[in-house]
Order: sequence, then structure tokens, then C-alpha cells
Amino acid sequence: MRVLSVISLALLATACLAETPAPVAAPKAPAPTLAVPVAPVGPGLAVPTPPARATKIDFSIPMQPIKQKDLSFKMFKNRWSLLFYFSPTCGHCIHTYPHIREVRTKFEKKGLAVVAIATGTASPEDIASFDAEHKLDVMAFQDVTKKFSQEYGTGSVPLILLVSPDATFKMWNSSDSSTLADVDKSIRSALKMK
Repeated sequence: MRVLSVISLALLATACLAETPAPVAAPKAPAPTLAVPVAPVGPGLAVPTPPARATKIDFSIPMQPIKQKDLSFKMFKNRWSLLFYFSPTCGHCIHTYPHIREVRTKFEKKGLAVVAIATGTASPEDIASFDAEHKLDVMAFQDVTKKFSQEYGTGSVPLILLVSPDATFKMWNSSDSSTLADVDKSIRSALKMK
């Protein structure tokens, strides 16, 4: 981070030296500011915490089914589910999707529901293209209201969530091989499989 700051300052200084100086204007009076109290940080002092995130999946969030029009997101309440939140144009999501399909093949008969949720910003054309190329054959929705991403999103995709029958969940926001191995291990443990 410091190297980046030093490089940025050096580039800024070089750019400033290359320009001809502009006439100096009279300084303006500073705008009044309001003092905002900041909690002191240090040994033994409290650190400000970000707002609490949801700890349970809300299956009442409106979702639009992508292929099976009679599908309801509420169907997955009170059961083990794996949610795959993705963008149909994301390279990492495309790379991860075959693993999600494999999870469905391995664990669906053991009681795991596998659900894909496309981002609310995905176009119908992008979803159709993803389906044509990668066979969107798991139960799938689109987060058209963007409420799912507001509650559980991390700002990046793919996002994988293993949801228990009580709606608590474990989340992964990476798709490297060690993450996918951990997803499988967590599913096996949850379903009490060896």
C-alpha cells in the first residue's frame, strides 16, 4: 500500500512539474464543518464495528424463477440448501458452475437442494446465453428486487451459501479449489456423510 502511495505521489509531482503554473487565486474561507465524535482506538479501547449482517436466510425475499415458473424461493425453507449467487457474465461464476452442478448430482438424493440465483442486474439475454452455453439445469431464480444482494452480498460473485434447516448459513465468496473442497466437506458434514 505504501509503495502504491509513493508511486502515486511521484507521478503527481512529475505531472505538476510538467505543467505551467496557474495564477494563484485568493484563498477561500474554509466551509464550516461539524465535529463528529470518533471512538478512540488503542489497547483496551473499543473498536467501532460495522452494522450487523443478517445471520439467517430470509426465504420470503421475492425471487423471479428463471425456467420453472411455478418455483418459489419459500420452498427451500426448513431444509439443507446450497445457494449459488452468480452473474451470468462473470468468468469466476462460469468456472464455478460445473462444480455446483456436480454438487447437485452428488448430494441432491441425500436431501440437499441446489439453487442458483442470478444477480438482479443480469439481463434476460445474458441469462439465456449462460443457460444455452452452460446448461442452467439447477433450480434457478433471479434477484430482481436486489434484496438478496443487499442482505447477503459481499460486492463480488460468485457467492456460495450452505443453508441449514434453521436458515443459518455458512458463506464462501471465493471459487478456488480449496474453497470448493471446503464446500464439499461442509456439505458432507452437514448431511452426516462420510
